[in-house]
Amino acid sequence: MDAPTRRLRLLLRIWLVVFGLGALDFLVFPTLTVRILNAAGKPFQLAPLEAGYQFWSVLAVAYMVLIAAFCLEATRERDRVAPPPVRFLLLAKATSSLVSLVFFILAVHAFAFLANFVVDGGIALITYWFYRQAVGPIQLRGPA
Repeated sequence: MDAPTRRLRLLLRIWLVVFGLGALDFLVFPTLTVRILNAAGKPFQLAPLEAGYQFWSVLAVAYMVLIAAFCLEATRERDRVAPPPVRFLLLAKATSSLVSLVFFILAVHAFAFLANFVVDGGIALITYWFYRQAVGPIQLRGPA
């Protein structure tokens, strides 16, 4: 296995743990994350979000489990990384980041939205950089 593939594989294994812990956090402490983000945004005079959790936490836990599974599936084989699950991870993180930015700009200037834009956008950019080194650029169209 070449060095870029090893680095991408390691990064995906790290994301696997991070997203798995994120799912556990959303499940066990459904309002704590929002309260922490609200407190972090207070010095910037950004609006807090409601810390309600029932329906949204179910979706958040499922999302974190799914993206952790993408990382696991991508790294199952010992000597290579499977590209499709990585592309799904990139799509999920880019979508989460951009939707957060839209909500921050158009709905409410809440730190939670700004933080998610930066964090998920960073995850998408870092993962894409590793992916591009190991696999090459993402092809938007398949063979004709």
